[in-house]
Amino acid sequence: MKKTLLFSFIFMLAFSCSLDNDNELNAYSEFVPIQSASFPDYFEFGQIYQITYNYLRPSTCYSFRDLYYLKEDNTRTIAVIAHVLISDNCEPLVDENIERSFDFKVNEQTGSTYFFKFWQGEDEDGEDIFVTYEIRVQ
Repeated sequence: MKKTLLFSFIFMLAFSCSLDNDNELNAYSEFVPIQSASFPDYFEFGQIYQITYNYLRPSTCYSFRDLYYLKEDNTRTIAVIAHVLISDNCEPLVDENIERSFDFKVNEQTGSTYFFKFWQGEDEDGEDIFVTYEIRVQ
């Protein structure tokens, strides 16, 4: 009985796993420039704010994957990570503005300042370009 059960388990394990990785080869991740963001005039300690940002979707093969969010002291560096399908069926999009948001909790005391750096692409030398918003805690 134990041998039959063990054999059945190994058989199911062997044939239930797919070694087909074609989906991974047909897509990749890419940063997409953020066009703008919306902030209040100031923050209040302990409050949670919804920060809205906009980016352009270049083609139908791009979809939102994640938000790159790096916290360093009072500076937040933010970029959109897109999932990009490799396909001949992609249609270019013009002005496909996507609006998304994230929640931000103010943990710094009154008098502090937060700096939000949103990635906007690279210049001709390959250096990252950011638009920076400076929000004071009152």
